Amino acid sequence: MSTSSDAADGPPPNSASPLDTVGQKLRKARLAAGMSVREMARRVDVSPSFISQVELGRTKPSVGTLYAIATEMGVPLDDLMPVDSTASPGPPAQGLKPIQKGAGRPSVPNPRDTEPGSPLQRGDRRHELRMDKAVWGRLTSDHDPENDFLHVVYAPGGESCPADSLIHHPGVEYGYVISGGLHVQVGFTHYELNAGDSIRFESMTPHRLHNPFDVESVSIWIVVGRGGTPVL
Repeated sequence: MSTSSDAADGPPPNSASPLDTVGQKLRKARLAAGMSVREMARRVDVSPSFISQVELGRTKPSVGTLYAIATEMGVPLDDLMPVDSTASPGPPAQGLKPIQKGAGRPSVPNPRDTEPGSPLQRGDRRHELRMDKAVWGRLTSDHDPENDFLHVVYAPGGESCPADSLIHHPGVEYGYVISGGLHVQVGFTHYELNAGDSIRFESMTPHRLHNPFDVESVSIWIVVGRGGTPVL
C-alpha cells in the first residue's frame, strides 16, 4: 500500500468524464477544507494513493466510500457530482454516473408540488446517485440538515463498498428491506435481511451492504445525526 504524500495537490487533468469531474470537485472541496490527502485517507481508512487516484480520475470510489468522503469534508454529494436532469430511465449502467433528477414513472404534478418549501417529493423527480450497481435516491424534497432519508437499490452483486474496505461515518443507521434480500455486515457480525426485515446500528461501526442474490434489492435507509451535511 502506497504511503506517498499529496500527489493529487498538483493540477488535475483536463477531462469531461464523470469520473474526472468527481475527482476534480473532490480535490477542490478537500483543499477548501484545508485537508491534506494523508488526513483524508486517514479519516476514511483508505490509502493516500487511493485518494490521489480518485482525484486524478484514474479510479472510482464505491458509493459508500464517496459517502464517507463527503461526510468528512462536510459537503453533500450534489457538490461533488454533476446533476443530469435529462437522463433516460433504466437500470444503472456500469461505472460512475451523475446524480440524476428522476428515473421513475411519468407524472403531471400539481405546480405547487415543485414550489420552494413544498413537503412533497415526487418519485420521478428525486435526486439519484448511480454508481456501478447501486442507486441511492433522496426521499426528501430538499436537503435535510440533520438526517438522510434514502431509497436504495442494489442490483445483483451490488455493494456499498468492497469487502476489504468497510466504511464508517457519524450517525445512527436504520434500514428496512422492501423487496429482495440484503447482506449487512456490522463490525464482525453478518446479517441476512429479507423483505420485511429491518436493522439499526451505529454508523461509526465499520459496515457494508451487499446484494449477493440474483434479484434486485430495494430498501429504505435513514441516517440520523450524520453531522449536519446531507448526502444528496
